[in-house]
Amino acid sequence: MFFRRLIVFSLLTFFFLPLKISAQTLNPVKWEFSYKEIDDKNGEIILKAKLDPDWHFYSQLQSGDGPLPTVFTFIKTPDYDLNGKVIEPDPERKHDLTFDTDVAMFSLEAIFVQKIKRNNQKEFIIMGEVECMCCNNTMCLPPRTYKFSLKIPQNELK
Repeated sequence: MFFRRLIVFSLLTFFFLPLKISAQTLNPVKWEFSYKEIDDKNGEIILKAKLDPDWHFYSQLQSGDGPLPTVFTFIKTPDYDLNGKVIEPDPERKHDLTFDTDVAMFSLEAIFVQKIKRNNQKEFIIMGEVECMCCNNTMCLPPRTYKFSLKIPQNELK
């Protein structure tokens, strides 16, 4: 009986341990969110992605039958209005053999900026999410959504 339990435990450990290790290591992008005040009515939401070496994700302007583009979503409140679209840095451009199409992508680090217009001077929260698909030279991960909540401080520039 003891040996039977030991064998079952060993098999389960052998089977599930690689899944746990794999899940822990396959998060190649880390996002940081911050706010920069421009003047008493305007500010910028800074969305910074840091990627592990050899990984990349795709431009929000990616089109065609290739990889999924990065999507930024902001939850609308009466406290602010979006001023234009999310501004992205110049992406790397190359022909991707996996998708057999030209792609626009980011590696190592990318900083995106969303300009906003404040509708009041009080402190408020901006919530949203970023959805992106990360790939390396051998595989792509399913798209993942990163939620954020960013405190916008009371405006001191009156």
